[in-house]
Amino acid sequence: MDRSFFGGLIGWIMKVNLHWLTWGLLLLSQSLRGLLAGESPPAHKDLPLPGEVFQVDGHTAFIIPPQGIIRVKRPLMEGVRPSTPPVGRPSDDRDTARPSVDLPTDLPLRTSKPWVWYAPTLPGLPGREEQWMFDRFLSAGIAVAGIDVGESFGSPDGRKLFTLFHAGMTEARGYSGKPVLLGRSRGGLMALSWAAENPDKIAGFAGIYPVCSIASYPGVTKAAGAYGMQPEELESHLKEHNPIDRLARLAANRVPLFAIHGDVDAVVPLEANSGLVKERYGALGGSMQLIVPPGQGHNMWPGFFQNPELVAFVKAHAGPNITLVSPLDYQVIQRGAKNNAVVVVRGELAGLAEGPLILEARLIVAGRPGEWRQLPVGPERRRFEADWEMSAGGWHRLEVRALSGAHLVAESVIEHVGVGEVFVVAGQSNSANHGEEKQKTRTGLVAAFDGGRWRPADDPQPGASGDGGSFIPPFGDAIVERFHVPVGILACGVGASSVREWLPEGARFPNPPTLTGNVRKLSDGNWESKGSIFRTFTARMKQLGPRGFRAVLWHQGESDANQADTTRTLPGNLYSEYLEQLIRASRREIGWEAPWFVAQASYHVPGDESSPDIRAAQAALWRQGLALEGPDSDALKGDLRDSEGKGVHFSGAGLREHAARWVEKVTPWLEGK
Repeated sequence: MDRSFFGGLIGWIMKVNLHWLTWGLLLLSQSLRGLLAGESPPAHKDLPLPGEVFQVDGHTAFIIPPQGIIRVKRPLMEGVRPSTPPVGRPSDDRDTARPSVDLPTDLPLRTSKPWVWYAPTLPGLPGREEQWMFDRFLSAGIAVAGIDVGESFGSPDGRKLFTLFHAGMTEARGYSGKPVLLGRSRGGLMALSWAAENPDKIAGFAGIYPVCSIASYPGVTKAAGAYGMQPEELESHLKEHNPIDRLARLAANRVPLFAIHGDVDAVVPLEANSGLVKERYGALGGSMQLIVPPGQGHNMWPGFFQNPELVAFVKAHAGPNITLVSPLDYQVIQRGAKNNAVVVVRGELAGLAEGPLILEARLIVAGRPGEWRQLPVGPERRRFEADWEMSAGGWHRLEVRALSGAHLVAESVIEHVGVGEVFVVAGQSNSANHGEEKQKTRTGLVAAFDGGRWRPADDPQPGASGDGGSFIPPFGDAIVERFHVPVGILACGVGASSVREWLPEGARFPNPPTLTGNVRKLSDGNWESKGSIFRTFTARMKQLGPRGFRAVLWHQGESDANQADTTRTLPGNLYSEYLEQLIRASRREIGWEAPWFVAQASYHVPGDESSPDIRAAQAALWRQGLALEGPDSDALKGDLRDSEGKGVHFSGAGLREHAARWVEKVTPWLEGK
């Protein structure tokens, strides 16, 4: 082919693409102008919890602040003191955790904002495995932050970036000048190298199998490039850079150290890293806590990332902080006859300096702040507890602050506290998450409790089996709209379970259910319950406290009715006997006469739509006065069932209709309370 062909081809391409070329040049010119102006490209990073991603000198950085941080602008006016006397009772040792946030603009300016400095901030780090401990830092009002300095191995270039990041966090963002450093694996090398040069700028160091010696990992040869040296040159200057050889200034500044490190770690050996640091630091007069889990290496064992001692170390040294233990965020407390509830306000204090301290709390209801009330603090200045009467409604906001003279030294808040109606939902799959379509709460005022935390009650419900939909969100929304209070749900349903499996341990019966994982055969040929479901069920109810919920909503029976193996079918008289046994035993176990609603439930598939025997047994409990009448869910058929009407579980429309049927039964009873 001759040159004229290529020339024509190029001309045609240029003509066709002139429009796109023009746009490309425009975008390029805009990018160049941004770079010449010193702008950095947008930063992106996936974080285990909500936070901000930004850039420092072209390097990705992040901060995960305690929820809802809004810093105050004006100082506490002279003479302001608590206007109400202390309330409550002595503190105790009970513990849990929940996120904390900063308080509105009528507070004094906080003296410092504590934070944890995490390393390494490489792609994928921090990871989801860190969420447990991060959540506990945030619950104490301690932010988590870090910067990606690449595979710097503690080099001078990496340390310079750390210094820039520290200045940005402290000078520009107002965080404490002394964070606690948290180094995971090679992040320990980065953090300790900077700490050795800046011992007056850190409050402590905590490590998860941290690298402490360049010679151990990655080795001098691999690290030399990051230092801009040949391996021989770095070897000759190793003591000038290696953190394990630079501990003296940290010890002189009394910087506390902590590490958790497995005894069979082949990647970062204990003896050459955390073990040697402890030995040398102790000889220098420094303090280090070392936890050595036996049989653990450089792995993802949850104990490394869910270590209470590590969390306690950080909270003790990061600066003054408050962890609110009770109530929890999104918690709903059962209202009483006077349309209110007494809520236990309980928490922990850490990182406090010596000197006078006033601890106060207030409640914000419908945007209207209440009076600050002084809370009693135990003599050890570590725990507090008080009873607080709250009116029905939500979400309320609970705020707690610690004052030293005119200075605000620590603060915490629970954004969502509700007083309303709480229900326990139990039974088998149609009481759990086996519906065809996941449901969400429309009102945002329905919350679910998993035994440890509360959260918005979108499906799947925590604590129940299955990962699909349930009737719970639309049921809760309807109760909210009718009674104008939040609704709390404790879901305990176990798919395909027989009433026999719910009985206390040792309860006997002649024939087993279809599934036998929760029962065992006896030598005389009879069967008994292992009691595992009963123990879990009653333990979770007891977490809500005496009269801590309104009623149990029981939906079960399908797995006892019309089984393919007729020997596994439960006769109606025995079903009634066993369910009565369960109700009475559970009431004894939790210590009060909790009301139960019992639904009629025996439907399987079209053609096997009910068991008159089981239905009669369920209705018998209503007539005895042992239970209240629940809905007739056997009547929900056709397109209200899954798999185009062929299944035992409910479709999306069926879940919403099921909820409506429960509301029809529960609402008149509640109106009489």
